[in-house]
Amino acid sequence: MKRVMNSRTGTAIVDHLEVASNLKSRLVGLIGKPSLPWGHGLLIRRSGNSIHTCFMRFQIDVLFINKSGTIRHLAENIKPWRIIVAPCFETTDCLEIPAGTVKATGTIIGDKVSVEV
Repeated sequence: MKRVMNSRTGTAIVDHLEVASNLKSRLVGLIGKPSLPWGHGLLIRRSGNSIHTCFMRFQIDVLFINKSGTIRHLAENIKPWRIIVAPCFETTDCLEIPAGTVKATGTIIGDKVSVEV
């Protein structure tokens, strides 16, 4: 099982990580899922600086991450049917997590995250 850890705080942001790395899995993302349980997350590889929540049924928090694992932008409590574009073009991946996770884990811009197996 893969986890996402915050290097600054030493806390787990995600305990059950799913990775979307091919075109189909990136396009589908969380669409069709009834919810995103606490502790779960979806890491979308090569998503750049934008995501959407069209066709989703629940709110999420999103971390926009660069190649070195640094959080360059974050968005909290994104409602369904929104398009989010981070004001930062150097991000490569984004981590979609349950709404409220950013606040609960104390995650901030500039934190470094790492994926552990």
